[in-house]
Amino acid sequence: MHELPRLILIPLPTVLGIDLSITNEVLLLWIAAFITGALLICVFRRQAPVASGPFQNFFESLVEFINESVVKDSIGPEGKRWAPLLLTFFFFILFINLLGMLPLPSHVKAMTSDISVTGALALIVFALTIAISIRAHGVLGFLKKFIPTGIPAWIMVLVVPIEIISWLARPLSLAIRLFANMLAGHALILVFVSLAAGGAWFIKPVPLAGAVAMSLFELFICFVQAFVFTLLAGMYIKDALESH
Repeated sequence: MHELPRLILIPLPTVLGIDLSITNEVLLLWIAAFITGALLICVFRRQAPVASGPFQNFFESLVEFINESVVKDSIGPEGKRWAPLLLTFFFFILFINLLGMLPLPSHVKAMTSDISVTGALALIVFALTIAISIRAHGVLGFLKKFIPTGIPAWIMVLVVPIEIISWLARPLSLAIRLFANMLAGHALILVFVSLAAGGAWFIKPVPLAGAVAMSLFELFICFVQAFVFTLLAGMYIKDALESH
């Protein structure tokens, strides 16, 4: 599923070295964004005191889970203002992951198995935390975070570069974690399907059962990876809000 060819649906000119053509990958991201907005609006447009219907109950339980696990526990009292952003991250990544489970390998894949997509999401979080930190503490307050207090000056020469490198590694680790997990899961499913297609008739049931089992497990991973990305984004926002 991850070996999806890049299909140009609507060719557009290249601007500053960037190809603006509408591809199947771009279309998948648009579909995920549309589903995220449309479905959540449909589910929550009625402000009833009690959720009604299985879909509303299901999505409200997911919202409550993110609110408790990420917004309140990770960020704290100041997390309420960031809840819409974190929920958007969670549901957008979740729907991207779930779209990749559609059995259309010639046109559809999990776009989170593309490092450019996960890298863009990670850079959004990275830029946002810089802006939050500078707004909350000023430029000098932001720079002081790289200088631990209470250590000798001669050690600071070694510690400050390490602090900067570890901070710069955040978007890289955030992008690679999501990318690698989704890529590995879809690669295993593809391996099982290939074995089932090319193996002898008496062997086919084994890889076929493996493909079904891996697909079910991958559905669980879709939720887990969306949650992990959102959780880490919340932790980075909390770190940006703190003065130390």
